[in-house]
Amino acid sequence: MALNKYMHPRNIYRTPPDFSKLAKTYKEFSNVAKVDITGKVSIDFKDPHVLRVLTKSLLKSDFNLDINIPEDRLVPTLPLRLNYILWIEDLLNVVNKNNTVRGLDIGTGACAIYPLLAAVKNKWQMIGTETDDESLQKAADNIKRNKLQDLVTLKKNFTTTIFECVFSDDSQQMFDFCMCNPPFYTNIEELLESRSPARPIPKNGFTGSPHELITEGGELQFCRKIIEESKIYKNKILIFTTMVGHKYNLKELVLDLKAEDIEHTTTEFCQGRVTRWGLAWTYGDVKLSELVAAKHKSRKKNVPIKFSLPELPVEKNNVTDYFEKVKAILQNLKIIFKIISKRKNEVNLSVIAHENTWSNQRRKRRLLKQSLETQAKQIKLDSENHISEGLNPSEVLSNEHDHHSENNETEEEKIAKQLFKAEQESVVQGFMKLYIKENHPNIEMEYVSGSAGKEGLHQIMQYIKNNWK
Repeated sequence: MALNKYMHPRNIYRTPPDFSKLAKTYKEFSNVAKVDITGKVSIDFKDPHVLRVLTKSLLKSDFNLDINIPEDRLVPTLPLRLNYILWIEDLLNVVNKNNTVRGLDIGTGACAIYPLLAAVKNKWQMIGTETDDESLQKAADNIKRNKLQDLVTLKKNFTTTIFECVFSDDSQQMFDFCMCNPPFYTNIEELLESRSPARPIPKNGFTGSPHELITEGGELQFCRKIIEESKIYKNKILIFTTMVGHKYNLKELVLDLKAEDIEHTTTEFCQGRVTRWGLAWTYGDVKLSELVAAKHKSRKKNVPIKFSLPELPVEKNNVTDYFEKVKAILQNLKIIFKIISKRKNEVNLSVIAHENTWSNQRRKRRLLKQSLETQAKQIKLDSENHISEGLNPSEVLSNEHDHHSENNETEEEKIAKQLFKAEQESVVQGFMKLYIKENHPNIEMEYVSGSAGKEGLHQIMQYIKNNWK
């Protein structure tokens, strides 16, 4: 589902770009565009080269920016970047900041896209930090090409910290905000498996280098590092912000800020088929939480499903013992789960079901049992027939075993597959929270996506409840 209607109301890309006009204006774009028999101009969004040309053309057309985007680096999606900057404008309005604005971009990348957009759009003074030498050089070239050296400067980050490189010279400079688009993933495997199979195939092709996409501990650890260091530099930066790529990480970061009673707010960045989230916090005397996210139309809020479970006969009434029970049930249902966080009385998980294994369990077990019994009788009958023909029973069983081994599949697995084959597969993705409240285990589940819908989540919850004891 396209999310363009949920873009920031001031985002110019809520109305899709005119490809025909771009093709007439820019020869490079015309070379990658396609024209059908009706005269409609389209492009292949899955081709990284085409995306690069599109972004360069839009930057020139809409912002008069001449940007070189290296082939081995991330192609910045303009609607998302613009959503982020527009949200920062809203945050600055909350603090009545309307004179000279100074901003800090953490990990500015080869395009230095945020500082350049902020400079040409709002005349903000920006500093971009970067750890990668090649990206830093490309960013410097882009700034010089657009003659924006007076507004945008760069700093190489030689340290393992976030902010030290900016303030290491005992500078008295202050910033109104900082922003960051952190690497989302811990490793290549997580990057490849991050997208739920229930979600539509991405419209855009994949771009970006490992340096830009992967960091030790993933975005959660990176953002927690920003929060931790923000306590040191709370008198240097008024509003700290970061983009968050995974909703479950946003939940954890919000819990971290709430635990320390730090003023904060969040928002959604909606564009195309992609949703990202913004998180902002401050130590100043400012009520960021009063900022209502500006949207063309409110999205329906997801209300978690909750219920309380009976206590189990365990020695200690702790969340670890209850989690082991939940874990066994999820494994029995072949539901994939990942622990997001574990606290003293709380465990948070992301869960994905690739097939419906929880509906009509009694019928499935009954049919499976009947099939196995019928098969066992047939094997026994065949064995008796072979005995009457003078064969050794062990040879018969051995032959049966060899036959199964050749197929590399047990009879139980074959029968189970047959039972499930006719049933329409369902997929559910969501978040689960197991916690202790008033000495009772409680479960909350929040639906994210999947063809089974929220009803599938209800069914999983009911299955857990029925199989709790």
